[in-house]
Amino acid sequence: MLCEETKQSLSLYIDDALSLPARVAVDEHLHKCPVCRAEVTALRSIARGLAMLPRPVPPVDLSNAISDALMIEAAARRQSPKPSWAIRLAHWLEPRVMPYTVGSFASVLLFAAMFAGLRPHFIALREASSSKVAFVPSIYEPVTPALFAASRAPFAEESPSLNPTGALAALTRSYSHPHTEDGDDMVVVATVFSNGAASLSGVVQPPRDRRMLTEFEIALRQSAAFVPASMDRRPDTMRVVFAVQKVDVRDRNF
Repeated sequence: MLCEETKQSLSLYIDDALSLPARVAVDEHLHKCPVCRAEVTALRSIARGLAMLPRPVPPVDLSNAISDALMIEAAARRQSPKPSWAIRLAHWLEPRVMPYTVGSFASVLLFAAMFAGLRPHFIALREASSSKVAFVPSIYEPVTPALFAASRAPFAEESPSLNPTGALAALTRSYSHPHTEDGDDMVVVATVFSNGAASLSGVVQPPRDRRMLTEFEIALRQSAAFVPASMDRRPDTMRVVFAVQKVDVRDRNF
């Protein structure tokens, strides 16, 4: 046996309450382990000390005092007025109905608080679904900022819609035209204002060709790069990460 197993059986061991196989196993362990033998010695010393303690003697008048207290309580109950049926019914219902009543009331309060917290989100979803319009681009008609913003209603709050008639949109479309130079890309941070205008706030990844960054800044100053905040239902001012990629399209039929 291990020491931990033996220590769990030592109290029964010194009280001679172990079965014969368990007692033999403990004896074999105690023969080899001085730590457990010291534990047995300490337990036996405590048991002898407890056995030598005098037994408490109850007061002589304890029985009479208990009898008198019971008689007084019984007399008080007999003299007290009999409770009405409403009070008896309330006493009977209290332990049975009160826990369910409190739980139901707490559930109603929790539901009301949760609904109040989620109400703005429900309103936003309802407005987004009601304002969503079918957006089918046509090659014969220009895409207006309002239609483009409406097509991005589910995620326009976090990502402002690009103004399809602005200079920045024209610049990004020009990057898909065939070029003779190698492809290039850049990542910048732009601050977008409520009227759709934007300004360059930082450059995360500059392009190899510095003219690409200059063209981007000119396009931002030339016209509103994004649609107004009212069309996107987004905050008045926000920052976005703008990634621009310039690729070399060698296939003239693209």
